[in-house]
Amino acid sequence: MLQARGRVVSMFLCSCENCQKVAGGGHSSVVLLPADAISVVGALKPFSRPTQSGATFTRHFCPECGTTLHAQSSRAPALRILPVGIFAGHNDWFRPNQLIFARSHPDWDLIADHLPRHQTYRPEKQG
Repeated sequence: MLQARGRVVSMFLCSCENCQKVAGGGHSSVVLLPADAISVVGALKPFSRPTQSGATFTRHFCPECGTTLHAQSSRAPALRILPVGIFAGHNDWFRPNQLIFARSHPDWDLIADHLPRHQTYRPEKQG
């Protein structure tokens, strides 16, 4: 069981090819929370893989049903990435504010035109 509390840091869509494979579509819908804002009761099974940026991306699964409960990137160790689908039926609060990895976003996957699109990660804020 996963429990999330506190304020969401960001809500976004990701169209990297790994997210497309995991989501079974053209993008995944995720929220970022501080690592200490989530807790998990029970066992998790991690799977880590290198990314093109050189980071390590780790997904944590329920070993019973295989559901991804959260993920983390070595680029942002203080944050956790939660798939919005785990809140199914209670996720009408989700309001994505951007699409990342637009370079691999398929044309057939319709995304709202008003969302900012970044070819890879969103650029770091300057100063």
